[in-house]
Amino acid sequence: MNKKGLIISSVLVVILVIAGTTLSLLTTKSETKTNEFVPGVLTAPIWENGKLAPDNTSSLIPTDKTVKKEVQAENISGPHEVDAYIRVMLVPTFRNEYGTLAGDVQLDPNGGNSITVKAPDGGTVTLNLIDGWGNYWIYDNGYFYFKPVVHPGKMTKILLEDVTVSDPELWNTFNLEVLSDSIQAENNAVAEWKMVPEVEEQLEQYK
Repeated sequence: MNKKGLIISSVLVVILVIAGTTLSLLTTKSETKTNEFVPGVLTAPIWENGKLAPDNTSSLIPTDKTVKKEVQAENISGPHEVDAYIRVMLVPTFRNEYGTLAGDVQLDPNGGNSITVKAPDGGTVTLNLIDGWGNYWIYDNGYFYFKPVVHPGKMTKILLEDVTVSDPELWNTFNLEVLSDSIQAENNAVAEWKMVPEVEEQLEQYK
């Protein structure tokens, strides 16, 4: 087994949604000199193990079957600071002779702390969420939504704690991508995420 196998986390920064334009960089000014409006531009970079990788990736060296991978997201400070909601998606993939294949993901049906990922060629990878993650995060349709509003310069609580594999050889093929998405907390912009009503209601309760 090649013990230098790495888990690489790529950060996708998804930007503020204003008035129906989704997943795009939006910095709009009116053409006139009156009533100029510059919406806040949000990004939500991922932090791992207390560090922000400058190139948006981090390489982690596992110890036998486990690697520490504490994942949280930040509402960065900027010239147009606004409070934000943040959501995170965990995307596991495996590399083999056929290319990159998605892992078969199963959330614990009993509401536990584990996400089991079945490798295409056998074996399993377990994403271990932080104990008590449900106090701050809610899961819906592939996304983990951080319940409280995140103020500029602040971060979410940790979501993912570590990753374990059934066979250390899986480190040579396994990759975990962590995607982040943020949206302003005001003016009901969160409706653009088109969540189920129960999730949106829970987020609104934390304002």
